[in-house]
Amino acid sequence: MRGVKLFTPKAVLFLHAFPLNKRMFVYQFKALEEANIPYIAIDYPGFGNAPLPISQDPPFEFYTDYVVQKLSELGIKKVIPIGVSMGGYIMFDLFKRYRELIDGLIFVATRAEEDPPERKKQRYQLAQKVLNEGKDFLIETMLEVQTSPATKKDGKKIELLKCIMEEATPQGIAAALRGMAKRPDYTPLLKEINVPTLVVAGANDTKVTPPEVVKRICDESNCSLYLEVPNAAHLPPFENPQFFNEKVIPWLKSIITDGNPECL
Repeated sequence: MRGVKLFTPKAVLFLHAFPLNKRMFVYQFKALEEANIPYIAIDYPGFGNAPLPISQDPPFEFYTDYVVQKLSELGIKKVIPIGVSMGGYIMFDLFKRYRELIDGLIFVATRAEEDPPERKKQRYQLAQKVLNEGKDFLIETMLEVQTSPATKKDGKKIELLKCIMEEATPQGIAAALRGMAKRPDYTPLLKEINVPTLVVAGANDTKVTPPEVVKRICDESNCSLYLEVPNAAHLPPFENPQFFNEKVIPWLKSIITDGNPECL
């Protein structure tokens, strides 16, 4: 976990993508500190510095409950989550079951729909392959499909991204894959969203969550703003942090201070 202040009543909550950890938001941490915005970033079990998951086949809600437990330990009563991909799935479940915690939502490169049957099957097969063969093949695949052409040309950024992914354990990867396969369809929740909501897609995300898929969250909810980040695919905060921060931080400030989203 990481944050500017402990026991602050309200904070931005960073929820990372699979198979990364909180370090994928390294470019946001400094920016929020400079803006004096409290935040917390949490690793999921089996990722980063978190302990191994207690089950190799957990319900998806396990991850949400883990996050809520950490927030409770820190005395945080309200959050504005920024969730990328898997982090976005957790955000939907947070809103579904812990709505009293939510003051705003920032969905990034994610979707509300559940996996189709074939994708569920593939996740289980991939989980077993990681346990049998290790995670190297998965990391190479993720580096390919999750990044834009511009990111691929940035050797230092790709190397850091690879290092972050390598901190994931095979057990954590397998459990997360199986948990995501069991997540429900969250599209019915979209019409219930009643807090300021920002939806962000990577303009070059052609292989994981294309912009038209991400935009459905905004189109079918009371979304305040939809953004597409240039020179970014599935990991906009990491791939193009300057654009992401310039757009998101003023919006966050307006929510933190008075609850009304600023027009960008």
